[in-house]
Amino acid sequence: MNIGGIALWSQSKSEPIALLSRRHNYFPRRFLWRGEKYNVYAVERAWTEMARGGREPRHFFRVKCVEGIFDLYQDVNLNAWYLAQKVS
Repeated sequence: MNIGGIALWSQSKSEPIALLSRRHNYFPRRFLWRGEKYNVYAVERAWTEMARGGREPRHFFRVKCVEGIFDLYQDVNLNAWYLAQKVS
């Protein structure tokens, strides 16, 4: 779902990614998706969504790479990273 240009979390469409490095020990800097490495040159937006059903919140990041704009999120409970959607 997308409200005001921000994707709302939907695990059914999410794909796991490997976060390769972080900037300032928080923001995504480089990630691996479908066998390709992506370098983040800008974080456009960061937000947190509270999960339903008592699950932990997810930290979302809209990032810009040469290949496009992506919404990534971290499942705080699992410390796992996912690609929520490719925006453009």
